[in-house]
Amino acid sequence: MKKRHAALAALALVGILSGCGHTKTQPETQAADNTVSISPVEKTTTEKQSGAVIEYLFSGNNTEANGIIFNTYTYNGKTWENTDKPIGVYGMGLNNGTGTIILRHDADKISAAYDIEMTFPSGGASLRCGDPSGVSKRPSDSVTVTVAGQERSIDDLAVGVEIPLVVRVFDYKDGETDEGIHTVDINAFTDPDSSEALKNCSFAEAITVKFIHDDSVS
Repeated sequence: MKKRHAALAALALVGILSGCGHTKTQPETQAADNTVSISPVEKTTTEKQSGAVIEYLFSGNNTEANGIIFNTYTYNGKTWENTDKPIGVYGMGLNNGTGTIILRHDADKISAAYDIEMTFPSGGASLRCGDPSGVSKRPSDSVTVTVAGQERSIDDLAVGVEIPLVVRVFDYKDGETDEGIHTVDINAFTDPDSSEALKNCSFAEAITVKFIHDDSVS
């Protein structure tokens, strides 16, 4: 079997761009209270372009949210199934600055699980290791991978609403060319029927985030 390391699609992550020149600045729309702003960070390295690192910035808009939950899904050929192994972090303030969410895996191992690194606006940090029982047990020979993250900033993500942070699609089929490999889009999570990449893939996973309010956490 011919070994083909990943034909990795560049992530469509859009950075935060600053304006220049003398163009008049338009007034910004104020995000609604009790929401969260989350923005993809621009790719600057080959490691990020390969999908090994995906980074977001987030902050609260006078939100009551005090927790973050990450869920992992796998695609069964028809729908996304929750692996029921959520990662939760609670008790952090979100309104006093900017935090980060970084999904990272070993760039030399295509079939490595994502670890999740976080820093919080209120201070502190957290690291949650990825679950090795899914993608990590799959071979790395003769594999092609396509990866997508959120393309645009979301300024008013409501508390309790789940969105995908990354979709990753693997194809382990034999063959000498990459003919038939399709680029995946982040919308493959919300509308899998529209994704050509999912239709004939061997394995696919998605990681989502949801900001929540938990009364039991002070």
